[in-house]
Amino acid sequence: MDISLIDANIFLELELGQSRSSECKEFLSQVARGRIKAVTTDFILDSVALVMEDKRSPPKDIRKFFVSLALYNGLSIYSLDLKDRIVAAEEMIRERLDFDDSTSIAAMKRLKIKDIVSFDKDFDKAKALTRVEPRDILR
Repeated sequence: MDISLIDANIFLELELGQSRSSECKEFLSQVARGRIKAVTTDFILDSVALVMEDKRSPPKDIRKFFVSLALYNGLSIYSLDLKDRIVAAEEMIRERLDFDDSTSIAAMKRLKIKDIVSFDKDFDKAKALTRVEPRDILR
């Protein structure tokens, strides 16, 4: 499999100790080791921090999340620019997705990425990408 974009819910599943956190932990540890190459966006990382804050995660846990990402050998972080945000707004209309999901599609188009690692089934509606789950990649 080529490089994939990692959606916020993969990080959140682990950070919040949700039901599929062990699957996400294994996947993200493979990314951290550089065995799996992936990208995420600055917008996704900010979204993770905002949800963690909303769920009452202490600031030290949010800091720990960001610090841990610096150690991921297989992860690149793409910074969305204004053009990406305009494309995202256009994708909202075209794909009938919210802005959050549309920014992922805009980044994927810019980076020529076809797969998104996500539990969000809204991505199944998008024509130009394939949604995969961590277990699909770990097989």
